This record gives sequence, structure tokens and C-alpha cells, in this order.
Amino acid sequence: MPEGHTLHRLAQHLQRVVVGQTWQVSSPQGRFAAGAQRLDGRVPQRAEAWGKHLFVHVEEEIWHVHLGLYGAFSFRGRRRFAGESTYGAPRLSGSSAYEEESWEGPVVPAAPEGAVRARIQVRDGWADLRGPATCAVLEPAEYAQVTRRLGPDPLREAAGEAQSGLSPDVHSAQTFVSNLRRRRVSIGAALMDQQVIAGIGNIYRAESLFCERISPDIPARELAEDRALALWHRVGAQLRDGVAEGRIITLRSPEHSSRDEARRHHVYKYQGTACLRCAATIQARELNGRTLYWCPGCQN
Repeated sequence: MPEGHTLHRLAQHLQRVVVGQTWQVSSPQGRFAAGAQRLDGRVPQRAEAWGKHLFVHVEEEIWHVHLGLYGAFSFRGRRRFAGESTYGAPRLSGSSAYEEESWEGPVVPAAPEGAVRARIQVRDGWADLRGPATCAVLEPAEYAQVTRRLGPDPLREAAGEAQSGLSPDVHSAQTFVSNLRRRRVSIGAALMDQQVIAGIGNIYRAESLFCERISPDIPARELAEDRALALWHRVGAQLRDGVAEGRIITLRSPEHSSRDEARRHHVYKYQGTACLRCAATIQARELNGRTLYWCPGCQN
């Protein structure tokens, strides 16, 4: 499942290439036909991400997308529109941009391929949404209901985005600490709870806990405040790197990376190998349906 940095990159791209333009919205698959009709021919004002959720504001209505495990947006058209072509689950794709940029007429989209839930089109290109877990048009009250259930997102706080209908300090490190105090689960489980902190997935969970030397088995409510704040800032820095680079890289030590140039992570998917920091064997086990990775030597 795409983690928070991917959704923020997607929102930033939509903000650049779609917002402020009259768009055409359709549902080639048919499952979003009613929602597409509500959005078609209008002008989106703002695209934002909150954790793993995308919201595109179109006057008083909000298009809500959650990619889930299999969803992806694929962009096609002129180079300035196509960007990195796909955000979300990996997709097979051909050329994403026209080679000829001198022709300035509206781009004519290709016929839809596969089950396209929604297609958006503007002058310079089109984007197809496939396989989302959620694709719906919300009224403001419904939007508020969804966002009230989400925990603080470090990327929103960093960007200084306004939080509609919520108190000014809701997206803060202290709110994260308070959320942990109310959980009767381990910190490893709490970090995957989008009501505790929004945008964290399996990789960021494993890597942030490792970098802060926190055992995933410590009860969330017992994690000392200074360690919880350090964890908040660590995962926020990792998320910001993900937005900047378009991928998750948490192993940055020249000494360690020189051993394996392709290695990007400390513990994620390295179970059974020696920890680069303490040489203990990295472990893995299932926790709430996801694989947890940690080093018993560093994180105790």
C-alpha cells in the first residue's frame, strides 16, 4: 500500500497540472459514473493529502480517493503534465509523454485500457485511476467526518496546511503523544493505526522504530514522552525525504551503503541477516496481519 509520501506527491502533482482548469471527468468502468457526473465540467480549486487519503476540492464538494493496496493514478500527455507517470501500485505502462511538444492544441486521450474507475482530462493530458479502495464525492460534512478520524500527519504540519473544522494544534507532536497514551497496544501496532498518526505504513514503522532504538513491543501508552517526540520527528523527516525523492530511503550511512549499493533500509525485509549497527540477527514476525521487522539487539 502506498505510504503517506506518495499521496503527498500525488496531491502536489495534481495541484500543479490540474487545479484551476476546467476538467472533464468520466468513469469508463462505470462504477464511478454518478460521482464523475457531479465533478465533470467544473474547476478543481485545491488538491491535498492527509495520510493515505487524497482530497480534491471542487467548490463545495470534495473528491475522496484512497488507493488501498492496488490503486494507482497513471498520467499521460505532455511532459509537463505526465510527471513521473504513475503514483501508487506498480503498473505496466508505455510512453507517458508525447515526444512532440511543439503542437499546442488539446491532447487527445488514448482509449481506456483495463478497468479505469475514473478518468480526468485537461488540455495537456489525462489521468486514469484504477483499483482504488475508495473513490467517492463527499459533501463538506462527510469530509469533516472522514478527517476527524485521522491522526496527525507530519507532512501536513510541516507544510502548515489549514485543518478544516479542527482545533489549530490537532496536527502536532503533542497530539501524537496524547494518542499513544490512549492506546492499549504496542507501539508497533499503534504506528499502523491511522487514527494515531496518518500516513505511516510498514516500511516507515520498521525504519523509524529502528532508528530511534525503540522496541516494537513497548506498550504505546508507556513510551516516554521524550522518546515519543523523537519518534514523531524521525518519521516526519523520513516522510519529507520520501516526498523529495519519490521513494523510501532510510539507510544513508556511506559506510553501510557502500557494502550494498542497492540497499535502502536498515531492517525492512532483512530478517535473518546481521544488523549493520550491532550485528544481532534481524527478526520478523506477523503483527495484525502485517510483517513486523526489528533488531532485538538495538531495539530492546
